[in-house]
Amino acid sequence: MKKIFTSLLLLFLMAGFAAAEDFDFYVNFHRGGGNEKPENTLETFLWCWNLGVIPEGDVQYTKDGVPVMFHDSNINRMVWQVPEELKGKKIADFTWDEIRKFDVGSHRGPEYANQHIPTMESIFCAMANFPERLFYLDEKGLTEENLKQIAGRVHHYGIEKQMFFTSGSYDHILKWNEICPDGVGMLWLGYVWTKDKTANMDGLNAVLNRMRETNFKGVNHLVLHIQADFTKDDPFEPKSDFIRDLAKEMKDRGIPMECITWSNGQNPKVYTELMKLGVIGFATDFPSVVMPVVEEARKNK
Repeated sequence: MKKIFTSLLLLFLMAGFAAAEDFDFYVNFHRGGGNEKPENTLETFLWCWNLGVIPEGDVQYTKDGVPVMFHDSNINRMVWQVPEELKGKKIADFTWDEIRKFDVGSHRGPEYANQHIPTMESIFCAMANFPERLFYLDEKGLTEENLKQIAGRVHHYGIEKQMFFTSGSYDHILKWNEICPDGVGMLWLGYVWTKDKTANMDGLNAVLNRMRETNFKGVNHLVLHIQADFTKDDPFEPKSDFIRDLAKEMKDRGIPMECITWSNGQNPKVYTELMKLGVIGFATDFPSVVMPVVEEARKNK
């Protein structure tokens, strides 16, 4: 399995992120470990790379300006045994020295108790001189000054084509392209949902049409958020025809498209059906479900 996915990542690099037809099926693990490993830790990212898949991580800034890897708006869920007086506090409320020893591993088991919040710098350092190590850096409301700092570190480590700047905001993708024109931009597409979890197609198409007007400037990669429900005639939201048409458009534009499902992600059928629609990659919270599906698909190709 490791050999299969390592070869796939090398294909990314040789292709130079140029054409969708150059890509095979690929996988990235949401927050690094999905639901199976501690989130956003260096140990988890190394585990991903050793499997030959792409981790996704979330960057936030501490009170004293250190960029660290952490997802949530406060520390309650991920920091083990949060003292009552710290509940509700955000990463930005702490200095790096205050949070560096927080236990963020024990939620996944006592064997992970020594895993802590890593700095962004440590992740970039682990990528330098390992061109097969790709990383999706998901921004959490960064400022332009933050982006400039991150771009500086990306250049310092020479990882312009390894670090995918990832955002749900097209404005932020354009800003990254302006600041780091030789970098890679990846748009999370799908934050537009109605209350009953059906896609707000007006909102979704508005974002797509805006990108079409700019010829998808700054977008080197696209991740479509979906819902899946096999009790319905058409199991997907957005609908299957929309996914098929968008996958073809992205292939024609040379922009790889993957999907992440927010429902029934533990069902392998979700991924096999998406492949039939032309989807070539997946972001997932269920690594052990997706990887065998993708490996089987590659064997049959």
